[in-house]
Amino acid sequence: MNNVKQLPLWGKIAYGAGAGGFSIIDRVMITWLLFYYITSPLEGVEALIPPFIFGLIMFFGRVLDALSDPIVARWSDNYSGHLGRRIPFMLFSGIAYAAVFILLFYPPVTGQSALNSIYVAALLGLYFILFTTYVCPYLALLPELARTNRDRIDLATFKAIFSLLGVGIALIGAGILIGMIGFHGMVWAMAVIGLILLYVPLLIKERHYAKAEPATLGLVEAVATTFKNRAFLIYLIGNVTFWLGFNIVTLNIPLYVTILLRGTPEATSIYFGLAFVVALLFFPVVNILSKKLGLKVMMMFALLAFLVLLPIYFFLGQPLFGLRPEIIAYILMGLTGLPLAVIFIVPDAIVAAVSDLEAKLSGQQREAMYFGAQGFVLKTAMGLSTLITGALLQFFGSTIAAPLGIQLTGPVAAIFILIGVIVFARYPEKEVTAFQSKESGITG
Repeated sequence: MNNVKQLPLWGKIAYGAGAGGFSIIDRVMITWLLFYYITSPLEGVEALIPPFIFGLIMFFGRVLDALSDPIVARWSDNYSGHLGRRIPFMLFSGIAYAAVFILLFYPPVTGQSALNSIYVAALLGLYFILFTTYVCPYLALLPELARTNRDRIDLATFKAIFSLLGVGIALIGAGILIGMIGFHGMVWAMAVIGLILLYVPLLIKERHYAKAEPATLGLVEAVATTFKNRAFLIYLIGNVTFWLGFNIVTLNIPLYVTILLRGTPEATSIYFGLAFVVALLFFPVVNILSKKLGLKVMMMFALLAFLVLLPIYFFLGQPLFGLRPEIIAYILMGLTGLPLAVIFIVPDAIVAAVSDLEAKLSGQQREAMYFGAQGFVLKTAMGLSTLITGALLQFFGSTIAAPLGIQLTGPVAAIFILIGVIVFARYPEKEVTAFQSKESGITG
């Protein structure tokens, strides 16, 4: 790797901008597509798709999303072109991704129709495939552009900053834009902003900063070899159990606010915003401490912090320590932002590090497959978290009169975090960093 340049600061910022692009577009899709087709913002028009059918369509899209991860990963790892292995995928998928996003909000029929369902199913499937075609190679660029943990932590930090800003723009800006330029005006504006950010990383000339030979493994062999990496498996279990548990809690925040705290739906954004603002402010601290203490220490801090905090969600709506329930909720969400900041940064740097060990397994560089394998497992876990949430609410209650199902989500989520703590404690960081130092020529 000594024949390539070190990525400068502007390059790290440019790389991070890409995450802002797909964060904006994807968050607007997740937040507003259901609203558009179920309630329809067009005055006097009935729902365009029945809610249950829309749910099935979204599930279908998520299945395609998960399945496309290893396929795109293998394609990118094995690709050879004059622009590199990753940039070509980002170049050709970005504009198509934004275009399909816009088309999703232009149904062929005004009013409820099977044609609308078929239209959305086809476009959502294409949307998720294009999302993966951009994001998987984008993530694989991180370990190739930065060969040391310090640089990788920097790249992951800029990615986290832009991701959080993108979510903020989508959640806050969409409502403002709808009032100013209408619903479709908002969609076009978000698509343009997102598209510009998607193409900022293309300013980086991949071959100047990343030296990688195309891999040659077939799809099945590539997936199997990836899961033979012990360090990756240990990390993956720790990260997946975290997201499984955290997503259970995230899904229920509107219920925490409206049922347990007796607040309004609009107040939900305040609690979300509090956690994200704290996370954003804590990013520089995570960056510095990750370089000084190591990635394992920071990941363990995040897991242990959630293990302590999540069971307290059981008591939301009740006065504790003489404080009003709302104050307890604000403190809890603020504290949640601290480990959340770690999870936004550290996992990407860990995947980048453990992918270096691939040289011992196959002698090839297959960074995309590691992010692809993680994406497949994470998306499956997200689906499982929805099923677990539904079961808790169905069998234990989700109303003011019977709130036990909502209260149990925190403790149940903590059980998954506990599994992550036990497994990730065995993460062999010394082995990973020793091999990385040997391969990079780093001393000390």
